[in-house]
Formats: sequence, structure tokens, C-alpha cells
Amino acid sequence: MKKIYKKWLKKASKKLDEMLGKLLPVLMLFFIINLCFPHIAIAKGNEPLPQLPLQAGRFEYLTEEDASAKSLLPKIELRDPQYTYNIWVTTYNSLSAQTDSTPCITASGFNLCENDQENIIATNFLHLPFGTKVRFPELFGDKIFTVEDRMNSRYYGTADIWLRDNARAKTFGKKWTTIEILPFKR
Repeated sequence: MKKIYKKWLKKASKKLDEMLGKLLPVLMLFFIINLCFPHIAIAKGNEPLPQLPLQAGRFEYLTEEDASAKSLLPKIELRDPQYTYNIWVTTYNSLSAQTDSTPCITASGFNLCENDQENIIATNFLHLPFGTKVRFPELFGDKIFTVEDRMNSRYYGTADIWLRDNARAKTFGKKWTTIEILPFKR
């Protein structure tokens, strides 16, 4: 019985070696092709975040002198969000300790103290252009915020909401939430 088993094992081993000898080059070729030419589904997951187009038209900042020009500008309506991401959200105030020597003036030139609107954010996220409209649905529902300020480059994946009250800003803290970037209809 042992003799038959050894004979069968030797024959099976020889056939296995023959099959591996033929199969191994095919497997290696398949592996090399997959390494050199990855599938589209794999490559799509690694593509960079899209560069958002510059946004046009911000009617709410026109002065009374520009009221006549207001009717000449194109009407822009907001649509459903075009991009949705998860980022950290914090708050800030117009204090020189939190900003620079001109705490009321944003990087775009908008005066926070004069306009007193709590719908302005500072962000470097995706290099969103000034005037871009965003929402934080989990925190503020349908309230729309406008990008008017920049943050220090070390806070890349963060948005900073301007609040007039320092106590409220401190209690807000830092929250992980969804940001919806709204496109403009032309």
C-alpha cells in the first residue's frame, strides 16, 4: 500500500510541477500588467480633489452707490451642492489676538464689524475662491455662508466661522462636520 501511495504521490508531484511551470509565467505576466496598468476604478480613487472654478457676483456687498449697477449684473441662483466633504469647523472673533492688526477686515477686504453678519467663513480648504457659498447642514441647516477670509496655512482642512460674541465662539469649540460647496447657476 505504501508503495502505491508513494508512486501516486510522485506522479501527482510531477504533474503539479508541470502545471506550475506553465501557470507561473502566466500569473507573473498578469501581476505585472496589473501593476503597470491599474484598473480605472483603482485610479479614480487616487485622483486629486477637483479645482473649483472662480465664482462670480456677490450682490450683498455692493454699496448704495453701486445700486444702479446691481440690475446690470447677472442673476445667480443657488443649486444643490456640487461637492460635499467632511472637515473640522471652528469659530473666531474680530480680536487682534485671533487675527492680525486689522481684525475687522478679511483677506478679501470685507469689513466684518461694519456689516455684522454671522455668515462669513475663513478657510484654505480646496483654495475656495472668495465669494464661494457653502453650507454646514449638520450644524446650521440651510444657512448659507460665504468664503471671505483665509486661515493660517497650517489649518488646511478647516473652516473658521466668524461670530461677533467671544463667549459663543469659545463654547462652539471644534466640530467634525459636513461642508457642502454650492455652485452658481449662470
